[in-house]
Formats: sequence, structure tokens, C-alpha cells
Amino acid sequence: MKKYLLLILWLTFGAVLCRAQDDSALRSRLSRDTILIGDQIEWTLDLQLAPGEGASLSKPGTEPVPGVEALGELAVDTLSMKNGRLDLRGHVTLTSFDSGSYVLPPLYVLKARSDGTIDTLVYAGPTLEVTTIPIDTATFQPYDIKGQIRYPLTFKEVIPWIGLALLIAALIWLLVRWIRFRRQNRNFFGKPVVKDPPHIVALRSLEKTRSQKLWQNGKQKQFYTQVTDALRQYIADRYDVSALEQTSAEMFRDLQDKEIDPALMEKMKELFTTADFVKFAKHTAADEENENAIPTAIRFVNETYMKQVEEEE
Repeated sequence: MKKYLLLILWLTFGAVLCRAQDDSALRSRLSRDTILIGDQIEWTLDLQLAPGEGASLSKPGTEPVPGVEALGELAVDTLSMKNGRLDLRGHVTLTSFDSGSYVLPPLYVLKARSDGTIDTLVYAGPTLEVTTIPIDTATFQPYDIKGQIRYPLTFKEVIPWIGLALLIAALIWLLVRWIRFRRQNRNFFGKPVVKDPPHIVALRSLEKTRSQKLWQNGKQKQFYTQVTDALRQYIADRYDVSALEQTSAEMFRDLQDKEIDPALMEKMKELFTTADFVKFAKHTAADEENENAIPTAIRFVNETYMKQVEEEE
């Protein structure tokens, strides 16, 4: 009986010893146990997996305990792999900005055995000591906050601003030059802009309309629009009348004192009346009216131009 009692005590002691060894093995650790405020430290744990086993590690969060911060998430590295056995190491960087003693929380690992069972491994948390630099209050002399340090300006810093100022100055100069030359009827390089006389512009436009054969192809509205627009531009340039913005009646009213031949003026009125009916009343002009439109316009341009030449002589 005594022999059996000793055997039971021995087996119980061995089980407790093995359990203590297992518990002591499951401890996380720090790269060092003491840091200064603001320093960083590595918190690690080691894990071994046999072939066919898997594991899932808990994450300590951004603040494992109040006063301690985790700089990132828990990362796992493989240290070695032999015959299907894995040696893993989980690690996370910690820091603290408050002095004191901090007991880190335990880390949990769910370990899946090859037979399908799940074990929960608990890694005890270590203690982190955060210290600060001691201040000698007996000889310590406080100083006022220093002002902002001003460094001398370098040429490299000034170059972009000089370039910007030169660019703005160049743009202003180009704009002023363009405006001044435009008022003087010169191009950007200062050369006078030679404009064709109004009668040349009008005759060229009328000849272009004639060559397009618009009314012969059923495009009477476009035909009369081009003819009257050419005449309006000529009248505006020749007599300084706002013919492009006026109605036909307003335009002829302003032309009454321009010493234009009455018969020619009557022909022009007939041309513009026909054009207005075609453009705005969907009127279809007769072939005779279409044939006489451009000759009438050319006659008006030539006669008024020749009168201008006679007046200038």
C-alpha cells in the first residue's frame, strides 16, 4: 500500500512539473525590459508547429495597455523549417510616452492539431519599465523657449522666384506690345497690316458666291444671305454705317445722305427686299431676280467706289 501511495505522489509531482515547464515556455518577451520615454522595443513570441498543424495569433491592438502604443500590427516570420516542422516568431514594435511600469496582456494562439483538435495557447505578458531622464532640481535652471531658427536664404531657393518674375514680366510686355500694335494696325512684329480695300473684299466675296451656284441648286436662302452680307460689310467699311447690326430699312435710312445714285439705290432696295422675303418669309424668288442679284450688287460696289475715287482726286 505504501508503495502504491509513493507511485501516485511521484506521478502527480511529475505532471505538475511538466505543466510548470509548459507554462514557463509559453511566455512572450521583450528585447529589453526597460526603455526611456519615446524609445521603441520589440515584443516577440515563439511558436513551433509540427507537420499538419496550423495556428492563428491574436492581435494586441494599437494600445495593448493604457500608456503603451503598438507601432503596427503583429507580424509573423518563419525562422526555420525542417522536416515539415515550422519555427515561427511573432513580433510587434511598442513605444510609450509615459513613464511607469506596464504589465503587458497575454497573447493567445489557437493551435490546430493534425487530428483536428484546437488548443488555446496563452503566452503570458512581460513587464515593461518606462523611465525618464532624471532632472536635478537642485541645480536645474529653466530657460525660455527659443525662437525659430532662421537660416540664410540660398540662391537655389531664389532661382524659381526669379524665373517666375521674369516670366510674368515677359507676358506683360508681350500683352502691352500686342495691344499697342493692334491699335496701330500693325502685326506683332511691328509691320503694318495691309488690308484689302472694302470694294476688293466685297467683289471677291460676290465672285465666290457666284461660283458656288447656290440658287441654281435650290439654296436660295444661303445665296441671298451671302450676297447681302457682302454688301452690308462693304457699306459698313465704306460709309461707316452699322449695316451688319441694322435692319434693311434702318440701313437705307442711314444711306440717304451719302449721295448715292437714286436709281442704283432703288435697285438695292429691291434686292434687299427680295432677300428678306427669301430669308424670313420662305419666298421663292424668280430666276430673273436670282440672275440680277449679283450683277446689281457688283454695280453698286463699283459705282460707289468710283465715286469715292473721284472725290479723293
